[in-house]
Amino acid sequence: MIDRAEQQRRGQPPRKPSTTHPYAAIEHRVIDSLAYADMKPSAKVLLLLIARQLTKSNNGHLQATFEWCKRYGIGSEHTLRDAIAELIAHGFIYRTKSHGANLVWANYAVTWLPIPDKGGL
Repeated sequence: MIDRAEQQRRGQPPRKPSTTHPYAAIEHRVIDSLAYADMKPSAKVLLLLIARQLTKSNNGHLQATFEWCKRYGIGSEHTLRDAIAELIAHGFIYRTKSHGANLVWANYAVTWLPIPDKGGL
């Protein structure tokens, strides 16, 4: 394997690093906002967990169930409810579908991205 310095020495164009692992991206304007600075740490963690689920087409269909969130450090359902309420109040997410009977969970959308697929919302 040839490193970048050796590629340059040989006159070869540098290889673009590629990642095969998914990643969560939150725009700088979100993190730099006064509203973000005002939130509790649990709400910031939840925002990261919600952003972790994003793909090209699923904004609006994101979940925040306790069973899923507890493995990432959300310690109680009360903490989760408060974090969801805080994210909604600060304008970072909104509920696109309310929970109901038959174990249908609420869905959420991040506010800085469009909702490409509104089916079922």
